[in-house]
Amino acid sequence: MKIKSLSLHPYKVSLTNGTLSFGSLVKIVDEEGNVGWGDIAPLPSHSRETLEESVLQLNQKEQEIVSKEWLESTCLDELAELGLLPSALFGLESALFSILAPIRKFTIPVSAFFMGSPQDILEQAELRYSEGYTSAKLKVRHLSFTEAADIIHQLKDKFRLRIDVNRAWKTFDSLQFFSQFALDAFDYVEEPFQNPGDLAKFTHPLAVDESFPGDLTLEQLESFPTLKALVYKPTLQGGTLGCLALREWVAKRGISLVLSSSFESYVGHIQIANLAHRLQLSEPIGIGTYHYFSSLVND
Repeated sequence: MKIKSLSLHPYKVSLTNGTLSFGSLVKIVDEEGNVGWGDIAPLPSHSRETLEESVLQLNQKEQEIVSKEWLESTCLDELAELGLLPSALFGLESALFSILAPIRKFTIPVSAFFMGSPQDILEQAELRYSEGYTSAKLKVRHLSFTEAADIIHQLKDKFRLRIDVNRAWKTFDSLQFFSQFALDAFDYVEEPFQNPGDLAKFTHPLAVDESFPGDLTLEQLESFPTLKALVYKPTLQGGTLGCLALREWVAKRGISLVLSSSFESYVGHIQIANLAHRLQLSEPIGIGTYHYFSSLVND
């Protein structure tokens, strides 16, 4: 496949909490008129690059990208040669595979996503439960221990809960908090400690997200007896290229790999679902952030 044109389309997403998320859609058109879309949306304070840096890099490498002969069998090797930043890599990869290996129809499990005030969370939970969701991720970092416990008790019998502490709690406080719940009460607890070096002490099923690979190595992860899942954000870690070795590592150890969004647009969410399908991952993916979109505007 030869690319006839590559263009970038800035957008902003307005969230229900009043904040804005920014990104840029990647559009490629091949010589036969087929169109592929991807999404570049670095997550501020989490991605190592900014949106401006990713957009600049793709613009600088446009001629190199357009001059390549793209084939499904060699696409990942060609992408690796470009040396793209993670969000740019995921965006371009998504657009390319939309044309090279389109997925016509599939189903994949999705986890709901709850954040905000206790009232907001319970209202969202009621809606998602009525829609048939059985898995849900609950962010508790902004809740008091009493509020978090109350909400968990209300939701744990309705959903397979994934509790996300976002490294907000001290080790002792977190251990004390979760000791009130049975070991099988949750699907897993994500990043329960401020100090990731203490995670080997955690007693409940554990998931690691932002601590890897920045603070922890695979060798350190081996020492966590309750590790159940690794959360992988394609935008932050580089799409398929950043995922293949990790998928092999978790498969050998019986650990789940869970794909998750970073407030990308709907295009980004679709491409995360496509990636999970291509990688044959069975765990519910975390793209429930779209329920917190109030609008999407193209600049």
